[in-house]
Amino acid sequence: MEKLKAASYSIYVNIGLTAAKLAVGILTGSIALLAEFLNSFFDLLASAFAYVGIYQASKPADSDHPYGHEKFENLSALLQVVLIVLTAAGIAWTAVMRLVNPQPIESSWLGVAVMACALAVDYFFGKYLLEISRRTRSVALETDAYHFTSDLWSGAAVIAGLGCASVGFPQGDSIAALIVAGMMAKVSYELGGKSLSVLLDSGASDGQVRAIREIIARQRQVRGYHKLRTRHMGSQIVVDMHILVDDGLPLSKAHAIAHRIECSIIRKVPGVKDVTIHVEPFEEEIKKKR
Repeated sequence: MEKLKAASYSIYVNIGLTAAKLAVGILTGSIALLAEFLNSFFDLLASAFAYVGIYQASKPADSDHPYGHEKFENLSALLQVVLIVLTAAGIAWTAVMRLVNPQPIESSWLGVAVMACALAVDYFFGKYLLEISRRTRSVALETDAYHFTSDLWSGAAVIAGLGCASVGFPQGDSIAALIVAGMMAKVSYELGGKSLSVLLDSGASDGQVRAIREIIARQRQVRGYHKLRTRHMGSQIVVDMHILVDDGLPLSKAHAIAHRIECSIIRKVPGVKDVTIHVEPFEEEIKKKR
């Protein structure tokens, strides 16, 4: 499975980045590098959550979960966000303490070299994960990809801070750490809102709803429709609606119309997993409203 393979690669990459940043952070005493180590460590945990979430989401529906397990991906993404927030808070606190009491940093150019290599890894692997997430519509992988792309900005801030420290301005290291924390908080807000909206059954986008309405409008034997509802089920969308047909239409033909609409929506609207249609007699429904 492509999503699981990408999630496993993410774990391996994060293990390497975490180990390298920890080693250099200890050697240099840089709070910004240690902040990056914590960032990568929680990225590693986040990648593990993503892997578990994708694995659980891939399981077929069962008696306990008749609609499937897709929301496990969103739950794993939300857990990743919680980890990022906690890490950002710890980094910010330590950086403020270092601003009040600056400490010298050793071998800052070694830190610059390691961070430069890390930036290259973050760029190429983040791009790879984002491509896979868009192709598979995986929220967990998208969240994981943004861990890597956000690390580009925080990594650049760390390099700038280390450069400042090397020319006699050690506070630059702490300022860089605060920038790292700020970037992590920003990503947490954006991804947390997206994951939470899915867990709270947010509807499809305006474009997707418009496409569904256009498909219904093209069915000549449908006299009207109402109670069109959509909601996210993990990375997929489920749709239900009521359609109105002529009162005298045979049941078999009414069922065929509903089936045709269902198949057309699933085929033409990206992300739709399931469609449920309730058929009602047109004249009888109109009389109820009079």
